[in-house]
Amino acid sequence: MLSPGEVRERARALRGAEPETVLTWVVGAFPGKAALTVSFGGGGVVLAHLISRIDRAVPVMFLDTGFHFPETYAFKQRFREQYGLNLVELRPLTDPGPLYRTDPDRCCWIRKVQPLERALAAFDAWISAVRQDQSATRSTTELLEYHEIAGRPILKVFPLARWSRADVWRYIRENGIPYHPLLDQGYTSIGCWPCTRPTAPGEPERAGRWSGTGKTECGLHTFTVKREADAVSGER
Repeated sequence: MLSPGEVRERARALRGAEPETVLTWVVGAFPGKAALTVSFGGGGVVLAHLISRIDRAVPVMFLDTGFHFPETYAFKQRFREQYGLNLVELRPLTDPGPLYRTDPDRCCWIRKVQPLERALAAFDAWISAVRQDQSATRSTTELLEYHEIAGRPILKVFPLARWSRADVWRYIRENGIPYHPLLDQGYTSIGCWPCTRPTAPGEPERAGRWSGTGKTECGLHTFTVKREADAVSGER
């Protein structure tokens, strides 16, 4: 694992780098210890496509909550087969039932956070497609971030941090990459079907997630502890 100072220096070296360059670095710097998480509903397909060109052995982790749209499961399978991904499906140890009706935070914790936390124990670098423009809660996302999980360091890597939604769609179209079919039906961020709706024109990208509950994040990007002094911004 890199020290905080090494993370700072590497972030400076990668400032302005394209996502493919960032991914190539992290895969080389953490052989067998870097993993990508993808929901197959948004910009993660860009990173999955790039990983398929860089190193198909890199684990691509999908959190199977049991409540994904049928279109998500079908698209995930097609994408995996087309690009030869090393897909790893993570599931909760127990099924808490329709907990989303009464305690959506707890539901996400059991179905998403706990399975990922267990899986990340085997990795030193976690790659994700989070972008600054997705929501106010993600507006400070950096290219590289030094985090801890229960006191253990982990490097969070966000190659698309400074990309816009338009950048994502430009890459998809220019490279002929398939995308989730619900994106053509008014959905701009796709999660579990009980907690996801299409968004109206002008709404933020993630406005359709947990609509009306006051909840904005599932917890995947808030359960780790970010060391602010060790995070350095990446610029396009």
